[in-house]
Amino acid sequence: MLTNLLSRARTHAATATETMHTLAAAGRTYQPSQAEQRVAALLTTLALATSPARAQLGGGGAAAALEGVQETVVGIVQVIFAIVLIVGLIRVVMKFVQGAPDALGSLGWLVGGVILWFGFQLFKDDLVSAVGGGDGGVR
Repeated sequence: MLTNLLSRARTHAATATETMHTLAAAGRTYQPSQAEQRVAALLTTLALATSPARAQLGGGGAAAALEGVQETVVGIVQVIFAIVLIVGLIRVVMKFVQGAPDALGSLGWLVGGVILWFGFQLFKDDLVSAVGGGDGGVR
């Protein structure tokens, strides 16, 4: 049984070696067509054109990208504020309709949220410039 396994292993090793030599020879003789060369050149050009490394070329790409991030963060904060205020308004109205004893306390929290919202809107430009907004910041 051991000799049978050894002979099978030798046969598989010889077949694998021949397959590797065939693949290596095919790889050396393969010549891409004109269309394949053009597609490869086009994909390489697109990869280089959209590369984050081009932001380092002095075109102001890094500053523009950071400004875009700041606009996104401010937009997300505004949406979160709006959602929280709408949910709070609905809850306060429901408490007043149901005659809940803590309706005035909920109304106070809602007024505090609205004040916070307007404060954020008022000082948004100052916040952005303090975080590194630079020249124009977010409007």
